Amino acid sequence: MKHENIVLNDTAYLETYFLWNSKEYNINKKRPVVLVIPGGGYAFTSDREAEPIALKFNSIGLHAAVLWYTSYDRVQNVPHQALIDAMQAIAWLRKHGDEEYIDLSNVIVCGFSAGGHLALSAASRWHQEWLNEATNTTPEQRKVDLCIDCYGATQFPVSKPGDKGFGGTENGLTSNERVFGSDQPDEEVVKAFDPVQYFNQKTTPPMFIWHTGEDQLVPVAQALEVACGLEKENIPFELHIYERGEHGLALSDRTTARKDSHINSHVKTWFDLCEEWLTPYIDRPENMYGECSKGVPAPHEDSPFNK
Repeated sequence: MKHENIVLNDTAYLETYFLWNSKEYNINKKRPVVLVIPGGGYAFTSDREAEPIALKFNSIGLHAAVLWYTSYDRVQNVPHQALIDAMQAIAWLRKHGDEEYIDLSNVIVCGFSAGGHLALSAASRWHQEWLNEATNTTPEQRKVDLCIDCYGATQFPVSKPGDKGFGGTENGLTSNERVFGSDQPDEEVVKAFDPVQYFNQKTTPPMFIWHTGEDQLVPVAQALEVACGLEKENIPFELHIYERGEHGLALSDRTTARKDSHINSHVKTWFDLCEEWLTPYIDRPENMYGECSKGVPAPHEDSPFNK
C-alpha cells in the first residue's frame, strides 16, 4: 500500500491508501478511488469514519484516500472551506491518476454525517464556476462520478446566538458561525446550505444512501429528502433505511465500535449492499484484471520448477 499525506492547503490534507501495482495479478489495473470524508459536525473529523472505512474499500480492491478537511474552528463557515478542500482533493487524485493507477471514470466520494453533507455538496456542486478561482482547477478536474451518503445531513438547525453547540469549545466559534459563517445567519444563507437544491440530472452522479430510523442527530427524513431530490431529477440511486440503530455507526462492527451500541449485525450489511451497487459501475470487462487479461504471464510462470 502507498500511504502518505498530501498537503492541500493550510488547514487540510489528503491521506492516501493506494494499493500496490502487483506484478502477479491486476497488473497495471486502473482502480476506482474512494474519497472517504469523515463526520464530526464540522467541529472535528472522526477517526472512526476515516482509516477503517478506507481499509474496507481497499479490501474489495479499490484505492482510497481520507480527506482531513478544515475543522476545529480554524475558519468561520467551515462547510464552505471544506468544500474547497474536497474539490482540491479530487483535483489532486485526477492529476495523479496515471501514476497512481486510478480509474478516472470512477472517482467516488463517501461521506458520513457532516462528511455526508460534504460528499453530497461535492457531488452536486463540483461544476460551479466560483470553484474555478477558489481552487485553481477546472470542473473536469473536480468531477465526482459516484456518491455514497452514509447518514449524511442535508440541513443543520440554526442555533440561538452565542450557542457553542455540538463539539463547541469555550473559546471556539458558535454553532452558527461554524456552519453558516455568521452567528445570526439570514434565511438565504441557511437555504444555500442544503445540497439537494443543487441536484441536476446533467451534473449530479448516481448515489447510494443509507440511514437508520432511530438516528438522533440527523433525522431519517433528510435521507428521504436526498432520495426524493434524486428521483425528481431522474438520477439513479439506491436507498436503504434500517429500522434500528443510533447515529454514527460507521461500519457497525468491532472495527469501528467504541461502545456496545455501535455494533449492529443488521446495519453492518450496508457495506456489502454498497459493494453490490458499485459493481456494475466499476467492473468493466476491458479493465477487470488489468494486463492479466491480455495474456501477460504471472512472474513465476517461467520458473524452472514449472517445467
